Amino acid sequence: MWQVVKRDVRFWLGVTFLSVLMLVSIGNTVFFDGNIRELTMMYNEKGELEAAPFSPSSKFWFGSDEKGRDLFQLIIEGAKWTVGASIVIAILRVVIGGTIGLLLGMYSKRSFSVISSFFDPFSIVPMVMISYFILKEVLMFDSGEAAAPFHLRVAFQIIVLACLAVPTVMLYVAQEVKRIKKEEFMLAATVLGGSKWQRLKRHVWPHILPSFLLLVAQQFVSVLLLLLHLGLLKLFFGGTILFGLDADSVTKEWTGLIGQNFRHLTTHTWIVLIPIAFYSMTILSGNLISNSMQDAINLGNVRRANRKKEEVKVEKQIEPTVNDFSFHREVSK
Repeated sequence: MWQVVKRDVRFWLGVTFLSVLMLVSIGNTVFFDGNIRELTMMYNEKGELEAAPFSPSSKFWFGSDEKGRDLFQLIIEGAKWTVGASIVIAILRVVIGGTIGLLLGMYSKRSFSVISSFFDPFSIVPMVMISYFILKEVLMFDSGEAAAPFHLRVAFQIIVLACLAVPTVMLYVAQEVKRIKKEEFMLAATVLGGSKWQRLKRHVWPHILPSFLLLVAQQFVSVLLLLLHLGLLKLFFGGTILFGLDADSVTKEWTGLIGQNFRHLTTHTWIVLIPIAFYSMTILSGNLISNSMQDAINLGNVRRANRKKEEVKVEKQIEPTVNDFSFHREVSK
């Protein structure tokens, strides 16, 4: 797969965009301590005194929010939480669900149908509602109220969002393993006496590894969409501070910028549209990476099928003819 993907422009566009976002965001925290410029009042070009929010200008490239905070710096500071958390959750989903799916597909026989029928409904139930009711009591708190430590809130949210998708990933991987087990090379390995662990390590794993990488990219996009829905419900990553009817994000991540400022969509559109634009480009980058991987896997499957057809043709060509057999019998006499 890598030989195809590394020549695909879509893959590098997506990876470059996400990498630049992460590096700039982490660098802003390390070198500038993550400080956000905040200005509530300033003079405009006409010499008139204005109050926040400020529209995009040379002083504020992306404008400011209603508190006077620089949107450009908010976007940069929140990128590492939005992108980084989505990557971590996606990897955990695939590692946990994929490991269980590998073992389930390789070792289970009669129990697979029972397990599959039990976990199938999890793919229908909306994750947004389940995660909202589980996380609400932990992540939402009033200003001045004693809340759980930040690292515990983040860890709890990551674990919950990761575990919710484990059944879906697990069943997908198990079905892929079942499909691979029906291939000719797996039947040959079984006939030659290879144990299930040897077949899993030497034959199944190399074939399913590209699917694992594809799953990470797909789950990355899925997590971004889930976080966006939670953000619109004012449940932000890391915690939501309530100031009466207003809400603020602890980490300044993008879903918080969208959710807490959504009411300004018709009045001060830049406050909402700029975070939405960056969020959309991040989702697009994830889709570019996953589509590139999917096309590479499909191309590999086509090449493998063509190779099998050529091998069958070669075998037919080297089959002994009737004359050869007759000659062999005459020589034997």
